[in-house]
Amino acid sequence: MPDPEPVIRHPSRYVPLTALATGVEGEIAHPVTPDNPMPNAEQPYRGVRPLLPDMPIAPGKALLADVITGGLVEMELANGSMLAITLHPGLTMLPFATSQLVSAGTTATLDAWVLD
Repeated sequence: MPDPEPVIRHPSRYVPLTALATGVEGEIAHPVTPDNPMPNAEQPYRGVRPLLPDMPIAPGKALLADVITGGLVEMELANGSMLAITLHPGLTMLPFATSQLVSAGTTATLDAWVLD
C-alpha cells in the first residue's frame, strides 16, 4: 500500500503548494489545506490609525503613505531612531514601525497611517 502522506525527495525550483507540509519534526506531516494554512510571519493588518505630523503614537507593523507631492519624509521609528527618505507621489506601504512624522524635516505633502 502506498504511503498516504506526500514525500518531498529533493529541493526544486518550484514546489506546488499542495506538496508543502507542516508539522512537528518526527511526527506525521500535515499537508497545507484551508484547515492547516501555510505558516506565515506576515499576518493581515487588522487596524489603521492616522499618523499626523509631530503627534507621537504607538508604532504599528507598517506605514501607509498617500503622497500628494513628492519629497523628503522624516519619521521616528519605534526605537527612537530617525529615518529620512524620499517618497514619490502615489500610495506607498513601508514595513516600518513608525511612531511619528517629523514636520521639521519633511518636505513631501502626504497623508499617513499606521497599520496594526
